[in-house]
Amino acid sequence: MRFAFSARQKQLPASRVSALVRSFTICALLLATTAPTGVAQLPHLMPPGSSWIDVNYPKVFWTPREGLTGGAYLGFIRQLSYEHADEAMPYSAAVSIDGQLATSGSRQLTIEGRFPAFVNGWRFSLALETARRARENYFGIGNSSSYDESLVTKAQPRYYQLKATRSFARGEVQRQLVGGLRALAGFHAEHWRLAPHSGPSVLANDAALGVDPTIDVGTDDVAVRAGLVYDTRDDEVAANRGVLIQAIHAIAGAGLAGDLSYTRTTASIARYQPVGENLLLAGRFVAQGMGGTPRLGSYYLMEASDHPYFGLGGSMSHRALTDNRYLGSGKLLVNLDARYHVINLPRTARVTILGFLDLGRVFQGESFKLTTTALKVGGGGGLFLQVARAGIVGMTVGIGPGGAVMDFGTRWTY
Repeated sequence: MRFAFSARQKQLPASRVSALVRSFTICALLLATTAPTGVAQLPHLMPPGSSWIDVNYPKVFWTPREGLTGGAYLGFIRQLSYEHADEAMPYSAAVSIDGQLATSGSRQLTIEGRFPAFVNGWRFSLALETARRARENYFGIGNSSSYDESLVTKAQPRYYQLKATRSFARGEVQRQLVGGLRALAGFHAEHWRLAPHSGPSVLANDAALGVDPTIDVGTDDVAVRAGLVYDTRDDEVAANRGVLIQAIHAIAGAGLAGDLSYTRTTASIARYQPVGENLLLAGRFVAQGMGGTPRLGSYYLMEASDHPYFGLGGSMSHRALTDNRYLGSGKLLVNLDARYHVINLPRTARVTILGFLDLGRVFQGESFKLTTTALKVGGGGGLFLQVARAGIVGMTVGIGPGGAVMDFGTRWTY
């Protein structure tokens, strides 16, 4: 599962990074300055004058890991009313169906409904997804997991990969208490199976050693959560000022129909501070700890209101590491950004240059603690385009402990 974002990632030799960045920058700037605000879409479905609009398009792309991928997105969005047009939410309500199929054997189907301003003072979301990722990264568990490029050969090309099958239902309700303070309650019900490929692999080695009893075993993971959210952002999709503070506690137990019993406590704070008209400094701190007996499939999730994500590593967590580079029951993450708007037409169109520094680590077999020891540090830059309120596409290139990493995404990291 990818929780409402799309990222394509490849680790690259440093000699190719600069050429790719130049090519992407030129194409992106040409697109931003010459293309109309609309994008290539399937025929419109909503009648003129409706309070709902449709956003729908085919998807075709290629990545070295997944091969050729095709699919389609169909969404219906109810726009904010005139009197609420300047609110931080990008829309009143949205319902979507998103599906894709890759030549690698990976596939995904997601049905999602989000209602941030449909009922005054309340926010609702529900997501249903089933996905098979035939080439998910897996480097082992713990902060000391290693990578040796020489072990990836024609005889064992999937040495650092696994087959992940996940189906989940996730719902959330938030109620405004006072000002930017909201109370949160939700559930997450998932069935996952993480299986090794045939032949040698890190996951096959871990299975033989008995590292985790759920390897290649279908596992039900059911949890409920509650928390508080304090949100003063001026724009939830691309904030330019404000703060977002979240404290969420989740409980999973066999009594909830799952196979696992654990707790997950997550605290995060993100701050957005404009410096002049076009420069924005932003930072995020995330701390997450788990108690009880969590297992491999539950280590991936980074809890957050509205849009949880995977980590540690990838476009939504540590941009100088490959997807899911480090797995563990505890996670510590710091992101620091400088974002400069080359073109700045708020809520109409933006072209933004990004410089970032990311730091993080995981904890496994040890208690979570605030520390600067063994942090994985990396930095880099990127380019993001925004059209209207929520149309975002971007690319980052980071240099971290494993070399150069390129990411493509359809959301800001935070």
